[in-house]
Amino acid sequence: MAFDWLNKFQHAMEKPDNYAEKTLAAYKLGMKAGGSIAGVRLETQPDCCPAARVLPAAQVYAPDDAPRVPLPGCTLGRRCTCVYRPVMKYEIPAE
Repeated sequence: MAFDWLNKFQHAMEKPDNYAEKTLAAYKLGMKAGGSIAGVRLETQPDCCPAARVLPAAQVYAPDDAPRVPLPGCTLGRRCTCVYRPVMKYEIPAE
C-alpha cells in the first residue's frame, strides 16, 4: 500500500498529552459538519498493551465515548501504539 510508511509512523510516534482530545475533537467536528465520518475505531497493533487487547476490535465509537489513549494501565505510556481511525458511513452495514 502506498501509505504503509505513514501508518507505521503514526503507530510508532510518541503521543502528546492531548493526543486523544485533539484527535477525537477533529473527528467529532467532521461528523458535526455532515461529512462521511460515522464514528471512530481504535486501531491496535500486535505489540499493544494488554489493556488494548481486551477491547473489541471492530467497535465503532462516537468520539465522546471512545476510550482515551493511552488507556489506563497501558504499559507503553506515551509510546502507546494505538491510534484512532475514522469509520466512514459506507463502512457501516445497512440495517
